[in-house]
Amino acid sequence: MRYLLLLVLCYSCNTAATNNKQDSSIVDGAKELLPVQPAPTPVVNPQAEQILAQDTTFEDGSIPSTWQNAGFDDPAGFKEFLLSFKDWVKKDQVDSITAYIRFPLKNYKTPEAFRKAYPKVFDDSLKNVVETQRLDRIWRNYQGAMIGSGQIWFNAVPEGYRIIAINK
Repeated sequence: MRYLLLLVLCYSCNTAATNNKQDSSIVDGAKELLPVQPAPTPVVNPQAEQILAQDTTFEDGSIPSTWQNAGFDDPAGFKEFLLSFKDWVKKDQVDSITAYIRFPLKNYKTPEAFRKAYPKVFDDSLKNVVETQRLDRIWRNYQGAMIGSGQIWFNAVPEGYRIIAINK
């Protein structure tokens, strides 16, 4: 008896679901079906979009070297590193920045010399360069990857990513 009841119930549900006409008897006297609500728009992280965006030709028509020719085997990994770097600069985390510099630099031979000069090096103009750098517009060539107009250069080394030049 239960099986017969289930069979009848399934048949009636299936018939109602496949009926394309608006039948007021299906929904207690309803004249119209409820409107279908659109799916919510997914939240897109603009930084994630920039990590995955094409970066082989820029808006001005310039074409950077390939990531491989610049020495980077994992462009997305470098861009994620750059997100951390941008955060360190924003928060003035000098020790974190210093840990990723390959010394000696042209004007800063030791980590101590860089730490001492940090406030002058990372002034508002350089911080703005770092903050506004789009992840999908990182220039690169055989020397590495740069941000801004060459203010900071990076290389991939066996230990990870390193700052190889700061030009002010």
